[in-house]
Amino acid sequence: MVPGMGAITDAPPSVSERRLAAIVFTDVVGYSARMQRDEVATMALVHADFERIRALCAQQGGELLNTMGDGLLLCFPSAVQAVACALQLQSEFGQRNAALPPEEALEHRIGVHLGDVFRQEAGGVAGDGVNIAARLQTRAPPGGICISQTVHDTVKGKVPMQEVFLGPESFKNIAEPILIYHISSPPKAGESAQLPPVPPVRPMRSSHVASAAVAVIAIAGIAGAGSWLWTQRAVTPTAASVDTKSIAVLPFANMSDDKENSLFFADGIHEDILTNLALIRDLRVVSRTSVMQYRATTKPIRQIGQELGVAYLLEGSVRRSGAKVRVTGQLINARTDEHVWAKNYDRDLTDIFAIQAALAQEIADSLKTALSPQEKSFIERRPTENTAAYDLFLQARDTGNRDTFGLAALSKQEGFLEKAVELDPNFAAAWGVLSVVHALHGFWGLDTSEARLAKARAASDKSVRLAPDSPDVIRALGTYYYYGYRNYTQAQTQYEKLARLQPNDPTVYSSLGLIQRRQGRWAESLVNLRKAAQLDPGNINFARSVSASLIAGRRFEEAMTEQRRLIALLPQNLAAAARQTLFVFYASGTTKEKDEWLARLPAAQFDSPWTLDFRKLWAEILGDFAEFRRLDRLQPYFDENMFGGDRSDQALTAATIFAANGDAAGARTRLENHPKMLRARLEREPANARVCAQLGMMEAILGHKQDALRFMQKAVALLPESRDALDGTALSENLAFVYAWTGDKDRAIAELARLLRLPGLPQINVHYLRRSARYTPLGGDPRFEALLNDPKNNAPLF
Repeated sequence: MVPGMGAITDAPPSVSERRLAAIVFTDVVGYSARMQRDEVATMALVHADFERIRALCAQQGGELLNTMGDGLLLCFPSAVQAVACALQLQSEFGQRNAALPPEEALEHRIGVHLGDVFRQEAGGVAGDGVNIAARLQTRAPPGGICISQTVHDTVKGKVPMQEVFLGPESFKNIAEPILIYHISSPPKAGESAQLPPVPPVRPMRSSHVASAAVAVIAIAGIAGAGSWLWTQRAVTPTAASVDTKSIAVLPFANMSDDKENSLFFADGIHEDILTNLALIRDLRVVSRTSVMQYRATTKPIRQIGQELGVAYLLEGSVRRSGAKVRVTGQLINARTDEHVWAKNYDRDLTDIFAIQAALAQEIADSLKTALSPQEKSFIERRPTENTAAYDLFLQARDTGNRDTFGLAALSKQEGFLEKAVELDPNFAAAWGVLSVVHALHGFWGLDTSEARLAKARAASDKSVRLAPDSPDVIRALGTYYYYGYRNYTQAQTQYEKLARLQPNDPTVYSSLGLIQRRQGRWAESLVNLRKAAQLDPGNINFARSVSASLIAGRRFEEAMTEQRRLIALLPQNLAAAARQTLFVFYASGTTKEKDEWLARLPAAQFDSPWTLDFRKLWAEILGDFAEFRRLDRLQPYFDENMFGGDRSDQALTAATIFAANGDAAGARTRLENHPKMLRARLEREPANARVCAQLGMMEAILGHKQDALRFMQKAVALLPESRDALDGTALSENLAFVYAWTGDKDRAIAELARLLRLPGLPQINVHYLRRSARYTPLGGDPRFEALLNDPKNNAPLF
């Protein structure tokens, strides 16, 4: 679950990174038609080709990252290797197909482009580079490869190939025409040079673009493969035995002709089936987060079952055509790789909820799980009778699952949901999620206005009036209380109610743990967070929550053990590995781990925007002002899109370091117009504690003592620790900062002494406080030094 979809998460907005990459899209020619004629034979052919692609990828120094539908996602260290691999693949497949009857000859299309793309931690690739590569693939003939001028110029003379210039072509949603080349392997001795026939240039339609499968990403130039935040990966559970009533539902294959525009529907059906199964109290169901890595995977069934720790797997597909829908499902015993049953449902689109209910009932029967009358009623519910409203609801959920968290994603979800409830005013689940979307604006400090909160309240009230006993509404109501009002008591009540209905749903225990953490009930919180992680060991959000709680409680060894597990889940994730180096520093004050990790990074990763920002943090911690200034010139801002593009926090951090090193003029320059902009925003949102705190700290740096204290004290009053033990503690630390910079050392030291006895903030740590520029004004004070030298102030807190 993600924010806006009902479950609670304290994960911050995901980080997007811009990279130069060679993106290659592959597609099986005529895949949908072949599947309609003979699904079993087609899947066997596709599987065999995938295995060859996997092997050749490894030989060429690449990595298979993911599969989806009829395509593969590979990663190479250079565009040259990516093109060389593509050429060899098409050459091998072409030779093979020449000796086969047509029904056994499988052909692929490939398109390659080199350009800027964005890779997000939650998965997914975006940017013009991806869009252009998708369109290039559709211009390739069966068995052919199309590349852009940029790729051509990069690999020319480095890869043996023959080429035909197809000229410029305009594509939908691409501003400028793209120069295209069709390439193939050069002829062998005695053969005549001949490229496969190239279809005439034609106007692009959306259905052409939709036929592209998954990107093959070759990190080129400045971008090393490890600089991406790749798709989440699961590790094998430690449990010695597998619960016989456990199941994972693999992502459903999208068999619709319009693949690009209908994927949200297939994913929506998949998620709704998961939700229905979670309603069956005797089943343990692996979450969506953990299964998405297996989209159209070629891994053996037994291996998937072992990795997810389940006894059964459900595979399926969705084909939508007009007002008709076909859903297939296969239940497989993951321990024996035996098919328990296979079902096809061909119905009108209006019967989609009946199909979902039937699948859940079939699974329950097969796993010998009896449904209570209440569970049967929930599973058979029809959230809406309006299929267009349901489509919009699924698109909103898909946006929350895929897009970077923040203002843009929330606005997009809001638009879909507003249209959904306009079409069906009785759509309770849509009203519930809409209330959460509105509430998140305030929780993230994007819009704390009374008007926004009123919208959240109205949507929540509407959902409760329509379906007070619906699990969807109960979940949304608890999340609304959490995000909209920080009313953690009411949020807990709703989630405890949900736990009684869905005792094996890990998202329920994760949410309860996060609620208790906000209440300052750290030990109880950790029990629930660990239970969620045990029920769903491949879920990275659960692993992060456990790790964060342990480090907040100064349980360093346990935190580092959990962080190592997280690194195993995300082996290519820079942030996970970097965080471990911070944990070592918090525990012992040593920077050795950080130094060794940075030294191992390839040059492209070492100089990536994310790592530059991380190196700035360490320059600040180590008091290396010259290095900080140098890095700050290179990258004054790192756009994380966490708060709708607000860069005030980054400006404040830099200004603090300038001021701590005696450069008051540099600090003023670095703050630019941020104080003025924040004052204007505070006029619109007087209850925004985050903005008040930012202003207070900026005014302290600027030497405006009275304004600094006024704004900071208002922030603490708006969100005290008694209301939120996590964010309230952070504001208390901000107050200590203001005291230090306005000359009130007594209060600053007293506040830090108190905070060192409380869990919550990793940076309230003796090693960090000793070296951070934030508390330079306290340096040398014997009371401050005594705090930092007291062993009790780095001992576990719970």
